[in-house]
Amino acid sequence: MTATFRTEAAPVTTRPRPHARRPRRDRWVIGCYVVVTVFLLWVLVPVLTVALNSFKKPGDIFTSTPKLAFSPTLDNYGKVFGELDFARFLGNSLLVGAGSTALSLVLGVPFAYALARLPIRGREWWARFVLFSRMVPAVALVVPMFVIFRQLDLVGSYWALILAHTSFNLPIVIWMMRSFFEELPPELEEAAMVDGASRFGAFWRVALPLCSPGMAATAVLCVIFSWNEFLFALVLSGKDTQTVPVGVSSFIGSVSIDWGGSSAAAIVAILPILVLGLVAQRFLVRGLTFGGVKG
Repeated sequence: MTATFRTEAAPVTTRPRPHARRPRRDRWVIGCYVVVTVFLLWVLVPVLTVALNSFKKPGDIFTSTPKLAFSPTLDNYGKVFGELDFARFLGNSLLVGAGSTALSLVLGVPFAYALARLPIRGREWWARFVLFSRMVPAVALVVPMFVIFRQLDLVGSYWALILAHTSFNLPIVIWMMRSFFEELPPELEEAAMVDGASRFGAFWRVALPLCSPGMAATAVLCVIFSWNEFLFALVLSGKDTQTVPVGVSSFIGSVSIDWGGSSAAAIVAILPILVLGLVAQRFLVRGLTFGGVKG
């Protein structure tokens, strides 16, 4: 009796070669670089043009083709800091931006925590109402605010600008900080309250320190929005409280525009925000990506 053995060939599986997908991936990477390059050109070319115009004489600015080779001059910056006293506008913007940001955080952070944690009846409607108030155009608010502040004898003061800027910074603080608080595990605050802390103590000692990167990012955005605001600053400010956007617009006359002076003023206005963004870059990245990855 002979035994027969039957052998079956193992199925052969073909794996895609690593280099098969490489051309498609390379095309995707190249496409991403192209998109980023186009976006950077779209953003940086106007800024570079303004920067070059700030060092040009009027004859070099008004040429049929852009003139890259020219003799630089500092006369435009002399107008900004000499004739215009632009440092006063910078100080006013810094004061208004810091005051509006601080007031928005003081009022908005507890409000955001309440919307995120407390069982408030109709809190979603409250949140939508806050968002709706941010959508109202500034043109619809500037006249009523002017009438109210004139009755309170605040037109031309710093308080008028701080309160006006708080009106559009406060919804930003509430919505951003609410999302940050909602990303926190509520068990952390519950553990603090089990140990004897009150609800406010849990907010102050647990939730607020954990959300400090988000609060820093929100503060930077509020400062930027306040720094760039023009309409409220034009209508509600006085001669001694005008901010940077109003100072830049002063180079626009009824007959002509001082392009060199306005370009120099624009570069000076950009520099403080640029420095702020570089200094707070770490907080911005941590704050805007807070809660993006969960373990």
